[in-house]
Order: sequence, then structure tokens, then C-alpha cells
Amino acid sequence: MAEFQQPFLASFTNQERLHFRNLVLLRPQLPSERQYQLIEGLARNLLNPRLLTLIARTPHWLLHAPIIQALAENDATPEALRRDLELAVSLFDLMHTMDRAPAAEREERAETVKVVYAQLPLELKAIVKQQLKQLARQVNPSGLTQELPPLPAEDQDWETLTEPPQSRTATQPMLAQVSKEELLARAETTHVQEELLDALASPDAEIRQAALHNPMISEELLAETIQTAEIPDLFEDVYAEARWYFREPIREAMYDAPRLPDPFAKKLRVSRDLLAELSKGSRGPRALNRIASLFTQLDETEYQFITFWAKRSAPNLLRVIKIFYDRLQRKRTTQVSGLSTQPEGRWASLEERVFMANQSTQPDQMMAALRDPDPTVFTVVLENPGLTPRELLSSIPAMDPLRVEKVAAHSSWGENPAIQEALLHNAHLSQPTALRLLRSLTTPRALLDLLRDLRIPHLEVKQQALESLRSLYLAMTIQQRIVALRASGGELIRHLPQDVLKDEETLKQMVTDRQLDPSILLRLARNKQTPRAILEAIAAHPTLMAHPSIMSELLLNPKTPRESATRVWGLLSESEQLQLLRSPHLPATLRHLAS
Repeated sequence: MAEFQQPFLASFTNQERLHFRNLVLLRPQLPSERQYQLIEGLARNLLNPRLLTLIARTPHWLLHAPIIQALAENDATPEALRRDLELAVSLFDLMHTMDRAPAAEREERAETVKVVYAQLPLELKAIVKQQLKQLARQVNPSGLTQELPPLPAEDQDWETLTEPPQSRTATQPMLAQVSKEELLARAETTHVQEELLDALASPDAEIRQAALHNPMISEELLAETIQTAEIPDLFEDVYAEARWYFREPIREAMYDAPRLPDPFAKKLRVSRDLLAELSKGSRGPRALNRIASLFTQLDETEYQFITFWAKRSAPNLLRVIKIFYDRLQRKRTTQVSGLSTQPEGRWASLEERVFMANQSTQPDQMMAALRDPDPTVFTVVLENPGLTPRELLSSIPAMDPLRVEKVAAHSSWGENPAIQEALLHNAHLSQPTALRLLRSLTTPRALLDLLRDLRIPHLEVKQQALESLRSLYLAMTIQQRIVALRASGGELIRHLPQDVLKDEETLKQMVTDRQLDPSILLRLARNKQTPRAILEAIAAHPTLMAHPSIMSELLLNPKTPRESATRVWGLLSESEQLQLLRSPHLPATLRHLAS
């Protein structure tokens, strides 16, 4: 047939070509209930825009309401079609609830129905009209009216029929018909929430500014908008408005927004950390050192917010804030440039290195401070709020005993799970500290990594890790044990042979999986403690033929049932049989078969 020779089919997969053929054959006829269900399933699950366009352009299929619903819910439906179908679905919902609506709302809902219906394209209006007739009165017991659009002919221009329409954004029609002056007036005075949100998301800075001055904007609405903002300039616009600058929920929403630029996020983070430290009221040397470090990193634009907070919560700190602000004005150049260029051949002094360890925000400078020969610099950089686990993790393997113990005893870094795991792999960590940190490892992967690390000198640590792994395994359900065995590539069998190989139910369920890693089958076939039932299941596994090494291990395992061994022996080639006959461990029954 000509429709199956279309050029656009070259881009289809084999499955999509099959779906296209079925749709073409069904299109000229009135579908049965079963065929309607098939079309509905395709409309809901297909990802090809051309196929979805074909379904959406077949009027008598759209009389089946679930098909319209499925097309409207499928994100792969071309946007222009999906928007129209979503209008139709919303219209049906309005009509369904019309009778149950309060009397005071019926008139308003009726007006809404008229507005939505007027927005539908001409071809969909006829479909919706038929659907609403079915909703209003049923002509026969099946609930279907006798009024149907004419069935399409078999001969169609499939290239044009399946071509998705051009997407049109919601703002294009408005921009084409409304002047900028009117858009600015609407943004500043509109009471329609959707229109206000569109104005806030506008790429035009003047429209965004007008929307921000709209009295209808609430704190909750703006916070929600910021969370989904796509335009980075919106954050600066909100931040520049005194109405929102001092509101903590708005600042928190900006900080948590996925699209917030990194420099902006850093500026807000320093303020958050500083207020948290000031709120604690700590007066220890470490806390004061951290507060001073945060003040030196505080952006100048944030001093107004810090001062506003201090006036409400801690007036006694206002003088401290002024001192740091004056210092910022005097030493701006020094703070930006960091250390001055050192003359050739002269090392930075200890005072300068401590200064950089305390105030630096550059990863390479903090890495240098972590490797500094003076322990004082190392101690200071641990308190730098700009230090991240990434820099610390890369430095831990080369740390000496003094530094690794200092990190393990640190109030915050010593409680970080990733840091604790890295410390356990450092050969200089003392045994008491290692045994304390070992309690933080709660996953089979982390414990297995520790057991396979040959650099760890403490046998007691490895023994305790093995006991923790055994307790963790025994506490798991069967499905969790299967996941752990597969994730370790069967290495759990080597470390816990008694516990794993006695768990016949878990092994039986795991071996039945056709996609099982062959390395696990090889471990089980080689192990002489593997139960006979499991060896028999391995002998029947579909991947056996592709892995002669598994077959050889089964034949050399004396626990393999005779029937299974005889069958596997027959699957080997003559050269593989001769190679096995050289092994002294081959059972006598198989030697008799060879003779």
C-alpha cells in the first residue's frame, strides 16, 4: 500500500511503523469498543509526535472521551494540539460538575463554559458539541448518539496529515495584539493571577518591574514564582525592591530556587551562616573566629539586612556590624586581591597563610592550606565556612596522623558520613578512632570497600567490619539480600560464605533471574558449599552456553547432581572435554563417559 511507503517513515522505529500501519487500517472504519481501548492506550503512551497528531486529527476517534483525555495528558502530544485538547477536557469537567454547583456559582460557571468554548478551534467545537450532547441525554442504552462525523477516506495525504502544527506560545498572540504600554498597565493593575505570573516571567525588565509593583502580589505567590523562575534577572529585580529585600521567606525562596546564579547564592548563604552564628551567642575562640571570617566574606549589599536583623534581635551587635563595615570600606582592595604578589624566592609568612586560610573562598588556596606544613594553618582552614567536603576528601589520603585525628575529632567534619568513610581508609588513623568511626558505616558497599582495602593495618577494625556486614546481611529481607549480592558482584559470598550459602531461598530466587551477572554464577558454581539445588538451577540457566568457564566449574564441583553434570558434559566441545580430563578433580562418572 502507498501509505506504508511514506518518506517520513524512515525516521520511525519498527514498532512505530507497526503502530502507524494499525492506525491507517483502523481510520476509515468505526472502531469497536476493543479498538477504542487500543487507540486510547496508544494516545496515552506513544512518544512519536506524528502518530499522536494522526490520532488527534481523526474526528470520530475523539468522540471517545478517554482518547481526548489521554492525548491531553501525554507530554509528547504537540503543544499546539495539546493546549486545545486540554481546553476540551476542562470544558467537560465544568459540565460534569455544573448540576452539583451551588446556585450562586452556576451563572459564573456558565459564563466560563462559554468563554472556554469560544477559544476552541472550529474542528474541535463539533467534537465537543457531540460530547456534550452525550452528556446531556443518552439516545440508546450504550450511551452513544447516532450523530457521527463522516468517516475519512482511505486515500489521504499522510505527510500533511501527520505533520505536527507549529507550536505557539501563550505570549505570542498577546504580544502581537497588545501594545507595550497596555502590557505595562495590565502588569501593574491586573487581578488575574495567571496574567500576573506571565508578567513576572516576561523577558522584558519593565514589565517585570511593573508586575512587582502590583498590589495583588502576596508573599506566598512571589515565593512560589521565584521557585520556578527561569529568568536570572528576576532574582535581582526582587532583591532590589525594599518591599521584599527584608522578608526572610522571600530570601529563603531565592536561596532554594534551582536557577539562582551561584554568586547570588553564595551572597545569601554567607548572610544565613552569619546570622545563625550570631543567634547562638557563642563566645568561644572558635566561634568568634568563624564569625570574623563570615564578616570578611559578607557582601556589602547584605549589611542593610544584617543591620535590620540586629535592630530587632540583637541591638548590642550594631556597633560590631559598623566596625566590620568600616573595615570593609578601608580594605576593599586587600579583600578582593587576597595576598599581594610575593617577591621571587620568598615564601608567604605564617601570618599571611593564616589570613588566607581564614578568609579564602578559592578551592586551590584552601587545598594549599590543608597541605600547609604548619598545623596552625590546617586548624584555621577547617573552620573556614567556604571549605567544602570536596577539598577535604581529596586531602585525607595524604594526611599525617596528627591531621587525620584532628579531622576525626572535629565537631562538624567528624560527623560527616563521607568524611568518616574516607578517614577509615587512611592508614594513619588510630585503632580506637577507627573503631568509633566504623559505627557510621551502614551500607554493604562501604563495609566491603573497607574489607578489600589492603592498606588498613588494624585487624580488629576489619574483624569488626566483617561482623557489622554479617549483622546487616542477616537483618535484610530476601529482596534486599538479592540486591546486595548483585550490587557486590557476588563478593558477599567470599566474605560471608556460611551466611550466604546457607540462605538457599535467597539464592534460588536470585539464580532464576535470566539477567543475572555471570560472575555471580561462576562464584556459586566454583564454591563447594553451594547447595545442590542451586547448582542444578545454574546448570539450567540460559546464560550457561555462552560461558564455558561456568560449565567447567560445575563439572569440577562434586556436589553438582549427576544428571545435570551429564547434560552439561554433552554441551562441551571435544577440546574442552580433553582439557577437563587433565584435571585430577574431575569426577569419575564423567571420566567413564569420556571413555
